[in-house]
Amino acid sequence: MKNVSVIYLTCILLGAGSLANGQSLSKCFRADWLQGERAVNLTINGSKVTGIFSVESSDDHLRRDATYEFSGTLKGNTLTVAFAGNRLPDVAPSEMKSLIWTLVKSGDKETLRIKFSGKNYETNKYEIRLANFESCDAAGYAVLARSAKRVQFARGANSARFPVAFKTKYESKSFLLNMKAGQQIAVEAPGCGISFYYPDKREYEEGAAIDTWSAEDLTQSGDYLFVIRPAPEPGKCSVNFKVTN
Repeated sequence: MKNVSVIYLTCILLGAGSLANGQSLSKCFRADWLQGERAVNLTINGSKVTGIFSVESSDDHLRRDATYEFSGTLKGNTLTVAFAGNRLPDVAPSEMKSLIWTLVKSGDKETLRIKFSGKNYETNKYEIRLANFESCDAAGYAVLARSAKRVQFARGANSARFPVAFKTKYESKSFLLNMKAGQQIAVEAPGCGISFYYPDKREYEEGAAIDTWSAEDLTQSGDYLFVIRPAPEPGKCSVNFKVTN
């Protein structure tokens, strides 16, 4: 008999009664590792569950991004899933060690805790420890800024273009662009959605429903944080930044 890799996800789900009526509930959790971002995306529809565990490659591009699909059933507060092909996510040099994941809720904040074996860089030894995956909804300015790519123009140029690709609808790519008050800017991302934060870290109120944004007279100086997301489905798009005066 073949061994089946099964994960039991113990979770606290609000509004579970509505799931019985055929409504789906999606949850997303992410964690920043030295080797890249790891994310868990869950969709619960009634007693059925589908999801993706995403592993982002590091900046050295020695490894490719990977996604691992799973499906399963929900019973009470325990979610039992099996990965496609019985293949657990490759998170080397770490290793997934626990078959029980716990969703901890404190107030409005949710954290998914998963047990891994990994290297403690302070002791230079491998140990088993809990990794906290925070809710994607809680990924505010600080989290987005840490992973942002700095936009720089070639000498003599006033624009720069960046290709982006998304494997899931929960992903995002962020860019930092330093601007001065009074400058003009245009940002285009056909096929994707644009949102951004002002230098004072205030989020643009209209959200990510736009694929083109421009301003003729910026009111603040400093780093503008642009966030690109798939709209509406994952895929590829190109982001163009153009600055004048």
